[in-house]
Amino acid sequence: MTRNFIYASILACAGTLTYGLAANDYIPPSITVALLGIAWIVLFARGLHRFSGFAFAVFIILSSVSLWADVSPVLALAGVIFSLLAWDLTRFHQRLQMTNSQQDTRKMERAHFARLTLLIGLSLLGYFAVTRIQVTLTFGSAALLALLGIWGISALVYRLRSHE
Repeated sequence: MTRNFIYASILACAGTLTYGLAANDYIPPSITVALLGIAWIVLFARGLHRFSGFAFAVFIILSSVSLWADVSPVLALAGVIFSLLAWDLTRFHQRLQMTNSQQDTRKMERAHFARLTLLIGLSLLGYFAVTRIQVTLTFGSAALLALLGIWGISALVYRLRSHE
């Protein structure tokens, strides 16, 4: 099940960025993004999981650069989220291969997918809140909110890792 989600995430990542670039008449870069997605799928299928981290970094950079090319921010965000999913699920797939029990594998998959759903849902909620709500802050209150956010994210990551 995880393997299918990895393929779907890679296809969705490359597809959203390819569509966004092609819609703005950046045909050669869109072809390059599509070929990078195909390369990522082929290398994953051959068991070269080390390429996943490099591909994740490349697609994050491509998503950032695509914003300068007037690609929709929603498509760029989708590219980031799907590349993050593919990278995370690749690492998770490597850990799953070390388990012996099929029942343990299913439990681990359900728990991991629940955490990913929570993380992606909170990320999308944060994105839409930031784009819809405008608040004027002083520098001190912005710094305090940033520190509070960093603390909250680190506490969330600590709790999620302690339950694995």
